[in-house]
Order: sequence, then C-alpha cells, then structure tokens
Amino acid sequence: MKRYYDVIVVGGGPAGIMSAMASGKLGASTLLVEKNGFLGGTATAAVLGPISPFHYKDEQVIDGLPQDFMDRMVRAKGSTGHMKTIDPYGSGDSLGFYDREKYKYVAAEMLVEFGVDILYHATLSSVQMESSRVTGITVAAKSGDLLPLHAHVVVDATGDGDVAVMAGENYVLGDAVNHKMSPSSSMFEMANVDTGRVYQYILDHPDDFEFKSDIVPMREFDERLRQKYFVGQGFKQLVRQAVEKGELSFGRDSVIVLNGIHPNTMHFNATRICGKNATDVVERSESELDGRRQIESVSEFMIQYVPGFEHAFVSVTGSEVGVRETRHIEGLYTLTGQDAYEGRKFEDSVSRGYFPIDLHNPDGATGYGNGGVWMVLKDTFDIPYRSLVPKHIDGLLLSGRCISGTSEAHGSYRTQGGIMGIGQAAGAAAAVCVRNQAQPRQQDVKEIQAALDQLGGLYRRDEARARKEKARARAITQAYIKSQNGRLITDKAILASYED
Repeated sequence: MKRYYDVIVVGGGPAGIMSAMASGKLGASTLLVEKNGFLGGTATAAVLGPISPFHYKDEQVIDGLPQDFMDRMVRAKGSTGHMKTIDPYGSGDSLGFYDREKYKYVAAEMLVEFGVDILYHATLSSVQMESSRVTGITVAAKSGDLLPLHAHVVVDATGDGDVAVMAGENYVLGDAVNHKMSPSSSMFEMANVDTGRVYQYILDHPDDFEFKSDIVPMREFDERLRQKYFVGQGFKQLVRQAVEKGELSFGRDSVIVLNGIHPNTMHFNATRICGKNATDVVERSESELDGRRQIESVSEFMIQYVPGFEHAFVSVTGSEVGVRETRHIEGLYTLTGQDAYEGRKFEDSVSRGYFPIDLHNPDGATGYGNGGVWMVLKDTFDIPYRSLVPKHIDGLLLSGRCISGTSEAHGSYRTQGGIMGIGQAAGAAAAVCVRNQAQPRQQDVKEIQAALDQLGGLYRRDEARARKEKARARAITQAYIKSQNGRLITDKAILASYED
C-alpha cells in the first residue's frame, strides 16, 4: 500500500465498491478504505435483502459495472440475477437475490482485478485540507496509529457523508423541515422454514396482505438456488392478535417476508427503529439494542403464529443496524422530490433514478396505518453530476445516499441499485479529474459521460433496447404464469393484464 493515490474511496458499501471499481478500471491508482474486514456495507453487514431493482417497468436502468458484478455473482453460484416482480408495489420492478458471503468475495476479487488496493479495519479520523480543498484523509488503524493518506480526489462513500462534514461542507439532516429521518431497520433471516406452507397461507388469505407478488426468473442460475420466489407484506390479522395479547412489539403494523437466497430460508424487513440519529454514537447504540429486541419479538411471533415457521429459527442477523437516511450533503444542485416524481432530465446526467419514492413513516406505525409514502414515478429521472459535487469543497466527490438531494428524492435513489449507479458515476468522474488534473467542479461532464460509455453505464434511455427488454420480460412472465396452473399469489387483475 502507498501513501499517495490518485483516488481514495472512503467506504466499502455498494456505492464505494462501484466508485473504486470505476476509478481503478479507468486507470487511476485507487485505494478503498473500509472500517470492517469485508466489503458490502449495508448489503452484507446489515443483512440487506435482495438487491433492489436495476429496472423501471422492465427497462434496465442500471448497467455497466453493477451488472458485471451481478453477472459474476451468478457465475459464482451466489445469485439469481435480477428477477421480475409481477406486482411491483412495495418492492419495485425487479429483485436480485444474492448470497452475502459470495458478495464479499466477488466484490473483493473484482477490485483486485482492477488494480484497487483495499485497506480494511481502518476508520476515518480526520480530513486533510489545503484551504477549501481536500487533499487526503487520516485513518485510525487497529493498532491505534494514525495513518495519513493523500489523493488528488477523495470520494465520500460513507453513506453518512462523514468526509464532507469533516471538510466543513453544509448538510441537511433528514427532512429539511423537521429533520426527521426514515427509520432504520434490523434485518434478519430465519432458516428451516416450510416456504411452501407460507406461500399457501398467503394464497388462502389474500385480503390480509397489503401487497404480494410472485417473482419470475429472467435467466438461468445455479440449481442449488432454485425455489419458488415470492414476496408478501401482511399477516395483519395475526399481527393484530399478537399485539393485543402483548406477544409482539415492533415498529410496524405488518410483516414483510420474502425468500432468502437459499431454499427453506426467509428474509425479514420487519422492524422499524424510529426517532434515532444514526450519526450519533449513543443513539445508534440504542438503535442496535432496540433492533435486536424487535428481531426477538418478530421471530417468536412467526414461530408461534404463522404456518410454516413452527420449526424455524433465526439464522442470520446483521452486525449493524440498516440505516436508511442521515445527512444530505449540499452540492452544486439539490435533487428534489419533484425532480424524481416528474422524471426530469438534465444535460449533465451521470446516472438515473427509477425506484418509487419510498418514505418509511419516521414515527412508526400509527395504530394499524402505515403512515409512509410509496409514490410511483412518471418516468425515470436523471442524476446530475452537480449533485455529486460539494458546493464549497474541492478535491471531493459524493457517492451513494449522501449526495445532494432532499429527503423525498433520497427516498427514490437510496436503494442499492440506485447507489451502485451513482457510485459508478462518482468513480468515473474521479478518474477523469485525475487524468485532466482538474477539480471536480471544473471538469467537463461530457468527458465523464464518455468514460461512463466506456464502462457501459446508462445515463440516458436507449429506446430500442428498452422496447426489446419490455417485450422479453412480458413473454417470460406470460410463460411463467401459464406454468403455474393458476396457483399464484399475485392479484388476479394484474395476472389478467398478461393475457394476450
């Protein structure tokens, strides 16, 4: 490892991985700094479920290195690749199931292949500055030593915008009005589940679920991962009974279940930790305690109440709580909820947003009402390069969920697929800045777009490709529906829309 690099990426989550891959593949000497001893961030440490969509209404929106990563995961027998949710409400248009241990391995091997150095067990301690320009970082090693590292460009992929804040950039915490944030969740999985009986329960109680969908394979994947994939949010009658008896305590009014990557396992997005600032160490510690209490409550509820879970057990919990929202760093342009909803396009586009605006109720469930927001977009929207450039600080690029956007816009682009696309753009921009010895705010975006073309990124729609993708997805879905002989949990009206 060297002390000077062209690019230093801080944070080894999905955004940071893609930033470092893009920078390294484009020829910049690159270091990725990660606090854990493995990669993946929330995707692995917080036991995130499937990779959220790369798609908008069957049109692939995220491509390039993120898709290369998914393809390699499939070849490593660690992923299904992206599958289609017949009813996208609540989950988006596709889901990519994956093995978290394979994720750690494949990501690291790709980074090494692209010449990226990885520094594990290193915590950001301070930011080195010359006037208003970031020139490097100092990390605290496990030994307690402080290690100074220098770079032409630093990429902040910490999620919370830690580098930008240490450098003195302005930010908004959560919602700009009251500073409330989408709650965190402690995700977990249960094994030894009779998933067939769970599916049958959903089939027999359709009105007890807010949403439910069959999930359709779009490609071949390893035989060991094959099973009937589905997602459902509900069990509301059972939840109500357990709450009234004092046998269930959590921050929601329903439970979301979907398959784990391996047969007879189920993944839970079923806890909600409200009113805690994840950038505050005391409040984050309280979140971890609360999350584990909710895991215990929900898992015992499933064993006692839900058919198919009688002999199940908690098999995986996260090493940290899954954080949805903290700081939004001020950039040259702040993406708004209106930008997202209207599907606005920008000349300096470097990636695209596509996921519905998904705002979890910051106060938790109120009675049995959800209290959140799920707003389907009119079209995909562009992520402008200006939202990746801090407003007042040079030598720094933003990557992932900390880019410049409102809480509403963030509710769309924060998903794993979205931040992978943003990460790829930030890494490409960093490499181009190095090549031209330019500051991010000085860099012509057309050169960044050319670099993204080289990587295969989709920062604008390819109409012909989109039409082919939609036709293919429809044909595969039609065939899948016919193969199931009417035994599907998806709403019948949606299934009927696939009839010729």
